[in-house]
Amino acid sequence: MRHAVENHRIRISVDQVGAELCSLVNLDSGKEYMWRADPAVWGSHAPVLFPIIGMLKDGETKIDGKTYRIPKHGMVRNNDKLELFYHSEDRITFRMCWSEETLKTFPYEFDFRITYRVRNEHVIVYHEVHNHGDEPMFFCLGGHPAFRVPLHDHDPYDAHFLRFEHDETAGSHNVTKAGTLTRATRPVPWEKGGILPLSHDLFANDALVFRDLNSPSVVLESKINGPLLKVDFAGWTELGVWAKPNGDFVCIEPWIGLADFEDSDGVFKNKPGIIKLAANDAYEMSYDIKLL
Repeated sequence: MRHAVENHRIRISVDQVGAELCSLVNLDSGKEYMWRADPAVWGSHAPVLFPIIGMLKDGETKIDGKTYRIPKHGMVRNNDKLELFYHSEDRITFRMCWSEETLKTFPYEFDFRITYRVRNEHVIVYHEVHNHGDEPMFFCLGGHPAFRVPLHDHDPYDAHFLRFEHDETAGSHNVTKAGTLTRATRPVPWEKGGILPLSHDLFANDALVFRDLNSPSVVLESKINGPLLKVDFAGWTELGVWAKPNGDFVCIEPWIGLADFEDSDGVFKNKPGIIKLAANDAYEMSYDIKLL
């Protein structure tokens, strides 16, 4: 089931399965900004990443000495057990809580909530994680929204670029065939002004994975039609940029945490960038999508 909210500028729809933002429409132009989730290319709109991002080394991890298998990108993605927790004129909240079933995969007593709020031309995506256990809880958190490129049907893909707020020089960690990351980085074709040109070839070796960006925001732009949307990811420590090489979209992915490195020791709490949440405490983080 999909749930919608709108204001005088935009309308959004969110699928209860996986709590994915599946539609973002500019009501003035009628333009749809979200990727259509073509299953022949990539069948998702905007997966929610919790409690891991990407892959675990060998698909498994150790927590308190026991081995657990957590699926790629975690337990929220494609999950049909999320509940609609709150729905008002300007926001929708979905919730997933620990159960005897989740404890088999992720041994923490968590309460995960994600809220989509519309405000003028903004969609603000809020995340809350509550630890109801008696011990610290460890997790990663991320977004994976896929935006249409081109937005205007007759524009070529390579007429688009990402403009970061500051000049950037960071390299990208390599994604291995097993889905893990290399410690070494590869060069990225940055241009002056924080510009990253988009092309299908840019993603021939999978995602760009950044840990050392200077910018807290990025704008998706067209050389023909100008700025299209802005993603503000202040406070998030990593960023993924990805598309299928044959996909007419780009994912701008705020992350806290990463996939395992190929030399990972397999201990969950040692994952890079992992969040440690004290017993009976809560964690909050958000990012902002603005139509331009």
